[in-house]
This record gives sequence, C-alpha cells and structure tokens, in this order.
Amino acid sequence: MDDYTGAYIARKNDISVLPKHHAIAIFHLGGIAVECRLKSLLLLYHQISDWDQKSRRIKDSMYNQPIANPSHGLLSALRRMSDISRQAKLDKQFLTHLQKILYPLGSTDIDYISLRYIPQTTQSQEDWQKSFDYVCGWLEKNERILL
Repeated sequence: MDDYTGAYIARKNDISVLPKHHAIAIFHLGGIAVECRLKSLLLLYHQISDWDQKSRRIKDSMYNQPIANPSHGLLSALRRMSDISRQAKLDKQFLTHLQKILYPLGSTDIDYISLRYIPQTTQSQEDWQKSFDYVCGWLEKNERILL
C-alpha cells in the first residue's frame, strides 16, 4: 500500500525548498501533496487499509461499499467522506482555496496534474501559497472528525 501520509509530508517539504521561480513545479507538487493527504484521510475515514475494501465506517452512507481510489479527484475524495464533506460545505473559504489548488492557473482547463505540460506561468505564488496553507491547515484541523 502506498504511504500517502509520508508522501504528503515529503511533497509539502519539497515545495518549501524549491526556488520561487519554479512556480509550475510548486503548484504541481502542492496539488499532489493535497491529493495524498486526502487519500490518507479517506482510508482512515473508512477504516480500510487498501483500495476497493469495503467501508467499515458504520454510520456512513458508504458503509459496506468498496472504496475506490479517487485518483487525482480532490473533490471526489472529499465527497467520499460525508462528515468531512459536510464540514467543508460550511466553510466557503476552504472550498475556494481548494479550487485554487485544483486549478492553480485559474482556468478549469488545466488542473494541477496537467501543469506538467505548461512551460511557465506568471500566476501569483503568494496567493497560491495562502490557499495551500489554508487547505493543509483545514485538513489537519478537521482530521478529528475521523476519530
């Protein structure tokens, strides 16, 4: 099984040491970090250790259903954790910041994964960093819902 928590921590550290003129790499790795965090939370939430195992979270609508790997779907991963998703809907700032991580250039044509094909950008790293910090902080704060 992949170590999503370890990958989250490593990618989060990677973006902090990349030179500031590597915006595309920072946006790409930051999105991957959030993806890994959401995947680790999804597994924990449903009390499973691998994809396609049945959810063991008794009071969840997905109880006893197989939990598939959400791939790069940040919103899909979030929606598969109903308690956390409900909390996210109450915090419009979180959803706005998550959208910036998902689509760092603003266009919904290019997500954080597709950035690997973009040679450069003039997009503000400062605004993106605020969103990244907000999303990571929110996920860490709301992890208590999983218990």
